[in-house]
Amino acid sequence: MSEQSSRRTDIDAEKAVDLLSAVTGDHYRLVGPLAGGQTGATEIRRGDENRYVLKWELDPSNQRGRREGARLAERLRSEAHWPSPRQQLVEVEDCLLVVQEFMIGSNVDHITHDLVDSVIDLHEARLGLVEVDGPSAWAKDMLKLLIEGGNGYCLHQPLRTFDFRTRRVVERIEEIGRSAHVGDLDGNDIVHSDLHPGNLLQVDGRLTAVVDMDYTRLGDAAFDLAMLAVASLEVGADPGVRHRLFELGLHALSDTKRRVYVANLLLRNLDWSIRKNRTAETDFWLAESDRLLAVD
Repeated sequence: MSEQSSRRTDIDAEKAVDLLSAVTGDHYRLVGPLAGGQTGATEIRRGDENRYVLKWELDPSNQRGRREGARLAERLRSEAHWPSPRQQLVEVEDCLLVVQEFMIGSNVDHITHDLVDSVIDLHEARLGLVEVDGPSAWAKDMLKLLIEGGNGYCLHQPLRTFDFRTRRVVERIEEIGRSAHVGDLDGNDIVHSDLHPGNLLQVDGRLTAVVDMDYTRLGDAAFDLAMLAVASLEVGADPGVRHRLFELGLHALSDTKRRVYVANLLLRNLDWSIRKNRTAETDFWLAESDRLLAVD
């Protein structure tokens, strides 16, 4: 049997915790999935008080992304002073285990101007943090997602087959991808890549943590602001907050970047909601798609 065919394709939380305990020699116990966690974020404990978040990855290509993400996320934490978790990568057999510091706070479900101020401060602290010789893979990967789709995410087929509305949207997304050029999307910042309210933690309205740093990468930091602006449509917000976020995250972009980033976000949201059978979410993003793609 080949190495590829012998690889496991999935493990559950209990098995992941068992692997972690075996390789580290420490006893960890499973608490359960974290509220709001969409991709396997699981709380574990070592002893009675030591709380951690455990994630795991079996796909080799995704493992490479997580290793690079952990390295860049540590730079955001240590050099840009982002309130993000320390991470430890543990290699065991063909599985990559990611043990993260447990951060205090609840998911943001209402965006205030104070929270926007905090995000802007974090955004500015990471600009110019990295010097890169030559272009990053950011632009190429971004356009590939729009034209072909990703590896297990941002898939085109669910949109193509769901109904005529989603088919029309994915055809528009592909058109946007084909009409853009990599030179239009340059950027060598450190990008969170999934900066939505569910990955911001707060206590009494104060930002306490930015989490889910799994796929932090080199690219255009403006994408994070675009994502937060679009994601703000799904949560409550103080008067003027959404207008402010759209000014910062979308209106400040070039026409090409704005179209490409909005297309990426619509693809993410529609693909995810369709595959998770969240019809209300699918209808919501379909209702917003024409307006978002027409933002100028």
